[in-house]
Amino acid sequence: MANSIFGTSGIRKVFLSYSESDLMFTPQMALDVGLSLGSFLKTGATVVIGKDIRISALPIEHALISGIISCGCNVKTLGIVTTPTLAASLRFLDANAGVMITASHNTPEYIGLKLWNPSGVGFSPEQEVEISRIYDKKDFLKIEYDQIGKVTEINDINDIHIKNILDHIQFDGTSLNVIVDPGNGSGCDIVPKLLSAYNVNTMTINSQMDGRFPGRHSEPSKENLIQISKFLKISQQEDIGIALDGDADRVIFLDESGDIVDPIRLLALLAKYFIQENMVSKDEIKVATPINSSSLIDNVLKPLGCKVIRTEVGDIKVSLALQESRGFLGGETSGTYIWPNFHFGPDSIVTIAIILQMITRTGKSLKELLHEIPEYPYYATKFKLLQDIPFTEEIHQKIINEMKESFNSMHKSILNINRMDGCRFDYEDGWLLIRRSGTSPYLRISGESTIDINQSIEMNNIAMKNMQKLNLI
Repeated sequence: MANSIFGTSGIRKVFLSYSESDLMFTPQMALDVGLSLGSFLKTGATVVIGKDIRISALPIEHALISGIISCGCNVKTLGIVTTPTLAASLRFLDANAGVMITASHNTPEYIGLKLWNPSGVGFSPEQEVEISRIYDKKDFLKIEYDQIGKVTEINDINDIHIKNILDHIQFDGTSLNVIVDPGNGSGCDIVPKLLSAYNVNTMTINSQMDGRFPGRHSEPSKENLIQISKFLKISQQEDIGIALDGDADRVIFLDESGDIVDPIRLLALLAKYFIQENMVSKDEIKVATPINSSSLIDNVLKPLGCKVIRTEVGDIKVSLALQESRGFLGGETSGTYIWPNFHFGPDSIVTIAIILQMITRTGKSLKELLHEIPEYPYYATKFKLLQDIPFTEEIHQKIINEMKESFNSMHKSILNINRMDGCRFDYEDGWLLIRRSGTSPYLRISGESTIDINQSIEMNNIAMKNMQKLNLI
């Protein structure tokens, strides 16, 4: 079986114009991925291509298109769009597959590709393995000159996406005051347009598209959202803040006090609201979320008869679980939300509309709505790996051995070790997860304590020291 060129969220690497190594993302690599995808889909298939605002997206796009049409497939280009719009567009444009050229929340030197099925689900591991096999073996489809595919530009896809949302989610946002921070990403156009369609009073910051991300780093993390948070704290008018990453598959909300809302608390609120407002079939009362999500979601939703399905980290894993279980909502700690009634890709645009609808219908602020959702002492950090290496079975076993010693020295019993994604240690007072990021060379440590945040931080620090001892960070 071929080694996959894909990570947990497509292919994502640092751009370089030329390299003989697959460690960097080059136009040659994009050409070969295009040839591999076209060979996989076969002649006559239609592929939709979108890109975010990264500077290196242009040469990657041209190389990718060249490979796809050289296999006799047709391409529809969307230009600069959000990843949610690309995922939704496959159904609108009757396409066989989609490709988003993006590195999501990564820093500007990164670029990547994410492949999509018509349902909005990212390519499955099995599909990625076959694409990787074709890529490795250069087992490309060979066609004659008169079989080359065509390229068509689609110029109104944002309007189509917005109309689809307006058709399903109705409210009058005249009384709402919202500040939006798209982070200079591809959400700069569609989000203000959507809010305008709902008559929402909108203010924006970092709203000029720029692949260098001059306003703030692309990832909408706490340290990168200081500007919008400060504005909300001093403003007497704004009701809610909305922040996005570079391709807008992630969205983070801030309440009227400028406090960042934990995405899993919001996921629990959305699920509870949806269950109570809609007559959801018993068989469909299922929510999917990864192994690193807070246990608060179980405690909030299980009393409502909702089953919480745990997955590996990554929106594709969540989407596949929703598709298999016929669940109605999925989400991650990163701020991705998946609504199967629309499509199976993360859609921040739909999520924004639903949150604002909920506020207008209940007449409550986001902070008031969240009062009914508990807040657990959750803590997460990330560390740069000393070497960009995959985490093998041997490395995982070393991590387990070190952590067992630490738990023994603290006289804490490990109740369970979950190897679904990294190493999760459940103990009597909480849990701790150690895993390698699937999108960048980082080690991520997260955990939750039933006691207080200090214990979460202490456990995190112990894990960090053990990882340093193993020469991983």
